[in-house]
Amino acid sequence: MNQLTIHTGKETLVCAFEPGAALHDVLRDNVPDFAQPCGGNHTCGKCRVRITGGVSDPGEAEKRLLGGAAADGIRLACFCTLTGDAEVTLGAAAPAKIVAWYRMPEISCTEKGYGFAVDIGTTTVVVQLFDRETGRVLAERMAENAQRGYGADIISRIEACKTEGVQTLSDRIAGQLERMAAACMAECGVHEIAESVVTGNSTMLHLYEGLDPASLAVVPFDMQSAFGCYSRRTLAGAPVYLPRCIGAYVGADIVCAILTAGLTRKGVRLLADIGTNGEMVLARDGKLLCCATAAGPAFEGAGLSCGMPAQRGAIRKVTLKDGAMHWETVQDAEPVGVCGSGILDALAIALQTENMDDSGFLEEDIELGGVTINQRDVRQIQLAKSAICAGLITLLEEAGVPASGVDVFSIAGGFGSSMDLDSAKAIGLFPAGLRDKTDFIGNAALGGAAMLLLNRTIRAEAEKLAADAEEIELSASAAFMDYYVDCMSFMEF
Repeated sequence: MNQLTIHTGKETLVCAFEPGAALHDVLRDNVPDFAQPCGGNHTCGKCRVRITGGVSDPGEAEKRLLGGAAADGIRLACFCTLTGDAEVTLGAAAPAKIVAWYRMPEISCTEKGYGFAVDIGTTTVVVQLFDRETGRVLAERMAENAQRGYGADIISRIEACKTEGVQTLSDRIAGQLERMAAACMAECGVHEIAESVVTGNSTMLHLYEGLDPASLAVVPFDMQSAFGCYSRRTLAGAPVYLPRCIGAYVGADIVCAILTAGLTRKGVRLLADIGTNGEMVLARDGKLLCCATAAGPAFEGAGLSCGMPAQRGAIRKVTLKDGAMHWETVQDAEPVGVCGSGILDALAIALQTENMDDSGFLEEDIELGGVTINQRDVRQIQLAKSAICAGLITLLEEAGVPASGVDVFSIAGGFGSSMDLDSAKAIGLFPAGLRDKTDFIGNAALGGAAMLLLNRTIRAEAEKLAADAEEIELSASAAFMDYYVDCMSFMEF
């Protein structure tokens, strides 16, 4: 056995490995929060490290992904094979900005004791400890999903189950929730929990439960469970209720968001959670029509050459002044990358200044203080924004409602809460007629989980909403495919 010394920026670890082990596997087992957005598939170029000692030499494919960084001694963990004792230093990643706020409708608290509301997002996880009699949040913990070493998106996680085993990913997220819950309880001296509500998309709930999610990724997209039941697991020793899902890609997180957004009120209401998975719901005359698009993780910085979450140093806002681009970063630090909201602003300005045409062709790379947005980055955003806009247009058309006929357009999720609406409209992220109808509602999934935790009677309502909702399968929709192509253009729709 050989030894690998790992410097994380917070601590130094020493772990044993067999010669020939892949560095990315060793890191995934020992440093769960080390980001590997493509799950070790040699495509994203994000798993950058410095390593000395017994390690394989870089090949041409690795050098191409690294670009100029290769000359600085940087390596990609997914390409490195360990041949002997080695020492590796990881970049000290600052914590990402995680959205935990939401606006919950006024409800009566019917329960007693303490409980947790939990949102397992594909990218991030939030745990809140409640006094269920008063509805007060006593403590909260936020973190990046501990499964992220297996990939940034749900398809990568599903594929990882085939090689690593479902139980491996299941235990990873369940263990993370237990640690976060214990920290909350210790903070405020709570010793006993009555119950918890854990929400998430269909894949995340399958993984939490230890159910094989493979059928979610192939036609006819069957779920092993729609949930709306108690988990086989406990959290802090107490029962866990799992809200019902609508379908394979419209999960319990959206059912919870429907509650938070008050979609069943009168009028025509539209909800979109714009993130790794773009889920949308339109409510009209008490009926719910929903769909989901594979937007991918580009809006959260994954897969982009200089993309990153909204961490310290991420360019989050770009403006044009006196013909030049100006930018703001998270915590006003030196720019080290760009997050989704900054990308949207930069591309809207590139359109305005004609550095980019409506096909997405860049005349020259966008330079922002050493951070570069290149042609490949534009194409990644193009695919993501087209999926969102085409999904919204398809949903509106199916319901026979023009964008101007929507009373409220609720946008949920971290990316949605930080983007500039005018930039989003300019590049065609959503139909222009929705611009003045928008209402940011934050982490609506967590808000709905809190509602279900505080008032048990709402659970029956949520289960009925999920059972009665009609889902449009966009992969089989000719209209969606046509709109998807049309929405590739960077323009207002």
